[in-house]
Amino acid sequence: MATVSGVNPSPNCLLCGLEISSMIYSQRVNPTCSGVLFRENQWKHYKKDKLEHVMVPSKEVEEVDFAKYPSMWSCTCRAIIKGPNTKYFLSGITVTGEHYTDPYFIPKDRGIARIGGRTKNPQYYSGTFVQFYAASIKRQLNRFKGQNVGFVVHAHCWALLNHIIPTTLVEKKFEKFVRAARKYWRDHEEWGIYDYSLRSWKHHGSIGVHPGFEHGCDIYKNPFIVPEVRKAIQKAINSATKTKDKCIRSRCSPIPLEVAIMIAEWTCPIDYTPADVKNTRNMLSAWHWTLPDWFWKRRLKEDIFIELISFRESNHSIDWQALRLDLMGLVSDREWYLYSGLPNRERVLGFMTAIKANFLKTS
Repeated sequence: MATVSGVNPSPNCLLCGLEISSMIYSQRVNPTCSGVLFRENQWKHYKKDKLEHVMVPSKEVEEVDFAKYPSMWSCTCRAIIKGPNTKYFLSGITVTGEHYTDPYFIPKDRGIARIGGRTKNPQYYSGTFVQFYAASIKRQLNRFKGQNVGFVVHAHCWALLNHIIPTTLVEKKFEKFVRAARKYWRDHEEWGIYDYSLRSWKHHGSIGVHPGFEHGCDIYKNPFIVPEVRKAIQKAINSATKTKDKCIRSRCSPIPLEVAIMIAEWTCPIDYTPADVKNTRNMLSAWHWTLPDWFWKRRLKEDIFIELISFRESNHSIDWQALRLDLMGLVSDREWYLYSGLPNRERVLGFMTAIKANFLKTS
């Protein structure tokens, strides 16, 4: 496919609005350089490979926690592509930056992700890759007529969207979904955002006083993968059997449940602190009390923990009380919470929910 001349519009994630190019500089590394992803433990065995394209399953990228370079999540993208004579389709995943004049190349197969390879004149074979230009949230440029255009979405934002609306439904009506998303961003003008002060602060090694959050949270944190939440869930799974055995062996508490709840509400009020959580944990451990679900739901906004959905649906063996205490311990620690990905997740989920509403109106 022929290329077109002129400066291309900056790619923005259709789901979270973030300007893709801004993310490259949030750490002291250019994520598009060959071998950067190979520093992650699960892919370090690719370091010595001389392959032109290193490909892995897309699911592997969606589930990874980028421990070495956390901002890498923002450069792993898919595209919703439409050709001059084709309908919209979802691409695979690639690591991308900003191409001022050149088109992008991305795996055609949604199940494939390119995580590295040769950077000097690589050949993007038409059978494996598709060429496209980043589409604009506003009106498309006339010079892209007859070309493939694609709306870029973060791979992790796409995975997160599936918790708001089944992506299988979205793909059946891609054109309406794209229209709904563009309408939302045009009405709100929050697309293409970046936080220059925070980005600069991170790029310079987090030296000096923190500049604060221009958009209310760290927008460069992965909204889908929050490692500490995953660890808390795994801990609760591991302790489920032990807790069950302990309950069988323990004596029954002589205190009625109603009284236990009154004591627990006094120990852990709605507006709780880390100390309150610790005291509640010690009390429940000493008395072997199991409090009802409503007690925890009044204190923990569980909707934001999308990781819990599959466990509820599968009736998986898990120590829910211990898990909720651990999650409450995390969110009550403001120093941890503000710099975690949860506030950004809440921000992005808000966008997705509004886009979903637009989409359902037109479906």
